[in-house]
Amino acid sequence: MAIWPRRVCGLYQINKVLGQGSFSNVFGAFHLTSGAQVAIKVEMPPEEEGKVATIPHEAAIHKHLHGHYAFPSIFWCGMDGGAHVMIMERLGATLEQLRRFCRGRFSLKTVCMLAEQTITGIEHAHSRGVIIRDVKPENFAMGRGNCSNIVYLFDVGLGKLYIDPTTGLHKPFREGRIGVGTPRYSSANVHAEKEQGRRDDIISLGHSLLYLLHGRLPWQGIYAPSVEAKMRRIGEMKEPKGKVMRELISRSPPEFSIYFNHCHSLRYEERPDYDLLRHAFGDRMEKEGWSYDWQFDWLDPSALDAGILMPESYKTDERFVDFDATELP
Repeated sequence: MAIWPRRVCGLYQINKVLGQGSFSNVFGAFHLTSGAQVAIKVEMPPEEEGKVATIPHEAAIHKHLHGHYAFPSIFWCGMDGGAHVMIMERLGATLEQLRRFCRGRFSLKTVCMLAEQTITGIEHAHSRGVIIRDVKPENFAMGRGNCSNIVYLFDVGLGKLYIDPTTGLHKPFREGRIGVGTPRYSSANVHAEKEQGRRDDIISLGHSLLYLLHGRLPWQGIYAPSVEAKMRRIGEMKEPKGKVMRELISRSPPEFSIYFNHCHSLRYEERPDYDLLRHAFGDRMEKEGWSYDWQFDWLDPSALDAGILMPESYKTDERFVDFDATELP
């Protein structure tokens, strides 16, 4: 696609496409005077009557969550060139990109270290009255430079308040809700059209961690005669007492049994025990004699039997001169 526009707010020069979505596109850019690297999200105003742009809402969520290391900084948000624009901190590769870089899966040590940071990030969002509603590996990315060992949570456009700002009370449980989020990682409650709460974010994170550990989830690629039937079938496979979920947990490290037993026991309004979830993985780290050195598999591939896909494995071109992992296919 053509890069639009090539200069934003008169100060930022776009030089590459970082990602394309259904409603918006993300570009890499640099500040013309300081040279600082940023990411710019661009969304054209919806043409369909009644539809609203998502970027203003996403920027508001980020502003509400500002101050915690797990969420990138937003430098500016507004209209420019007839489009909604959000200028934000530039991040590195997503966990999904890095999973492919590590030949499809992460070691248990890396998953445990990721669990420590991602649980803490989600806990912060919940402490601010926000549920994410789209927790997945594609929405976690590593920082850059001195922050390269920090896991950031971004693309929070589906986030919403679960606390009523007027009353300070938890919003009521409802059924018949349209599912929001990515079906691969969402909880069985979402498939059952139940209102999402804090427990559903934590369950989605658990599914994401299992995916990163195994490289695949059992409900991927299943056949069904319609989209609706497929969603129902995936929801059935995720049921806590169902055969598929029980088998998945049984062939996973015991920490996941502790994790999901807690998640699936939570009532809609109940606060997850984030310390319990962190400690489950922390205890495994201690048992194995692993330290939180933040040497993830893509930095220290010795824990992976097959190693990693080194840049030499790809056709040489200018993308790999500085080895920017965000450019991996």
